[in-house]
Amino acid sequence: MGESTLYKKWREPQSFTEFELRRIANVLGINYEQASALCVETKNRDSIQAEQQIESIKGFHIRYGVLLVMVVLGVVLLSVILHFLPDTKLGKDERLSLPEYRARYIGAGVDLAPSDLGEETAFHSSLYDYEFLDITVETLGEDISLTGKMRWTLKRDKQLTRLSEFSAQGKHLGDTAALVYTVKDPVDSDVWIGTAMMHMPRSGDANGYWMTIHNDKDPAGTGPFAIGTIDLTRRKM
Repeated sequence: MGESTLYKKWREPQSFTEFELRRIANVLGINYEQASALCVETKNRDSIQAEQQIESIKGFHIRYGVLLVMVVLGVVLLSVILHFLPDTKLGKDERLSLPEYRARYIGAGVDLAPSDLGEETAFHSSLYDYEFLDITVETLGEDISLTGKMRWTLKRDKQLTRLSEFSAQGKHLGDTAALVYTVKDPVDSDVWIGTAMMHMPRSGDANGYWMTIHNDKDPAGTGPFAIGTIDLTRRKM
């Protein structure tokens, strides 16, 4: 009998034949019945250990399954709560978001040249004319926003004109509005930012001044700041 075969039979003693058991009993100095009983005892012990391992694995799977079910139920419950929570506050949030004041405007603006400002030379020369198209103004409490379209035209070349997106946010206290605005050019992807002070009563027209820094080089060699006017005519909503 080779070593590998002998090792396998020792691992599975029930596989010994009667002849092999009698020889083992002879070597150990015991009778055949005792050798056979040892094989049965070993087999029973291995079976008990195997059953214990199976029960342990089953218990782990059951505990893991219960934990997994609890986690899934918790996630589902949280999702349901988060889904319905906004609906419970919808009425209140809608009331808070309604603007107290809404208006639409059209208007025009013009760059001011340094000569318009006396001896001040830090300002850009007058480069553009502006037209504000369908500007919507909304005020909620002290907060104000303006959105709409703005068309700018190069003064020295009237053929160069472009429609851009105009938006502004700021504070509206009484009839005075302080704004930070943004102009986005969809063609060149340029973005201009600036500030504006407006006289903007709840009724009637609005006017004021804006200030920015032009991206374009000033042909007159002055700059870089630019200042201009805003005149908006109120329209019906």
